[in-house]
Amino acid sequence: MGRVEEKLRLLKPLISLSSISIERRAPTRLVLRGTIVFIDGSKLTFLEYIVSEEEKLERISYRFHYTDRDNNLIFRYDNAPHHKELSSYPHHKHLADGRVIEAYPISLLEVLDEISMLLLKWKAR
Repeated sequence: MGRVEEKLRLLKPLISLSSISIERRAPTRLVLRGTIVFIDGSKLTFLEYIVSEEEKLERISYRFHYTDRDNNLIFRYDNAPHHKELSSYPHHKHLADGRVIEAYPISLLEVLDEISMLLLKWKAR
C-alpha cells in the first residue's frame, strides 16, 4: 500500500476526494476497494481481490472503472473471464466507444498514471 499512498500524494493536486479501504476476508484473503474523484469530476472506482501466501501477494481478480463527470465510461480494465477471443484473455480493456481490446494485467499505479496523463491534457486546454 505504500507505493499507492506515495502515488496519491504526488497526484494530490489532481484529486478532489479519495476513499480507499482494505478488508480482510480471511487470514490470507484481502479486498482492496476505493473511489477517487478527480478535479474534472471524473471518477475511478476499483476493486482487487488479493490472496497472501508465504509472504507473496497474488491478485485473483481486479476491476478499474473510470468514468467522466456524467458517469459515462472512459475505460475499464478487468479480468472477468469473458472475451475469450482476445489473446490476453481474461485480461481486457473496455473503451468508451463500446469496443473491448486486449490488455495485460495492470496495477492501480499504472491506471493512476494513465488517468493523470488524461487529466494533464484536460488541464492544458
